[in-house]
Amino acid sequence: MKLPILLLLLTFPSLNAQSGFTSQQSGMTGTIRGLNVVSKKVIWVSGTKGEFSVTHNGGYTWYHDTIPGAGKLDFRDVQGFSARVALLMSAGPGKGSAIYRTENAGKSWVLTYQNTDPKAFFDGLDFFDKKHGLLIGDPVDEKPYLLETKDGGFTWSRLKPDRIPDLIKGEYAFAASGTSLDVNPDGSCYLATGGSVARIFRSSDFGKTWEVSALPFLQGDPAAGAFSIAKGAAEHLAAAGGNYQKMTITGTNIALSLDNGLTFTVPEGASQVPFMECICWINAETIVACGPPGVWMSQDSGKSWTEISKDGFHTLEVVPNRGAVWMAGNKGKVIKWR
Repeated sequence: MKLPILLLLLTFPSLNAQSGFTSQQSGMTGTIRGLNVVSKKVIWVSGTKGEFSVTHNGGYTWYHDTIPGAGKLDFRDVQGFSARVALLMSAGPGKGSAIYRTENAGKSWVLTYQNTDPKAFFDGLDFFDKKHGLLIGDPVDEKPYLLETKDGGFTWSRLKPDRIPDLIKGEYAFAASGTSLDVNPDGSCYLATGGSVARIFRSSDFGKTWEVSALPFLQGDPAAGAFSIAKGAAEHLAAAGGNYQKMTITGTNIALSLDNGLTFTVPEGASQVPFMECICWINAETIVACGPPGVWMSQDSGKSWTEISKDGFHTLEVVPNRGAVWMAGNKGKVIKWR
């Protein structure tokens, strides 16, 4: 069993060449796609080889470990509730998809859900509050595979498929950044899909009923579509995606909605943005998106975009109250951007 590593930094974390980007010594070594910012001090990350890390002091020290017996799992998403309580979600066929929970800051973990359906493949999870959450997985029939928990992840049950619009054959969510599913305290939920088509499923009642809208994205290819969806102020939504096998293709990789997802358009100023795996609102007007090609930002609600880093990342999240942006990617890379 791998022993926990507590990384004590004697100096400030090293400053990346990109202005304001501070590299973190999190101990992670594999590909990171799971990231959850609980507060300005508490951040959880997770990835391949059964790894996870957590900081309780804004990145000055990290606790890094692997779950015993889970060294082959790929933890594509993480949900932190506090410095001590968190869920890890692995993604993989059959039993490769599972959920673990800790209540002692990662010192030990309990398997709370083990997938047994060979067709299921978990893509991401998100929570309305500390008890109520949803999980999206690859379809096992013609419906989105949505699981629900109301006890903080101890037990899960499938949402009634008959209340969810049918998927089109070859349509599914991507497990690239843990952000193909976005849920909010007001009960609004959004699910981004790709493959044969690119669409947004939306609910206003905590996932009880759903409607669906088309996206003007690259589609009709198993590697293309929407990879991330995020709710902004009022009725603003932002979606990001593209084709992960043709990352340099530009034109329709960012889409915005001003009517809560009924319709989406691609702003002319977003046509230069390449493939993006994750998108997030910093405030009512500022949006940041990241992917392997780099990091892009808009300061006018998505109308125009500027490249701010050529370094690639898979996922990002904003500190509550907009204190900083955290990003994570390949080879254990974790960055704090002020």
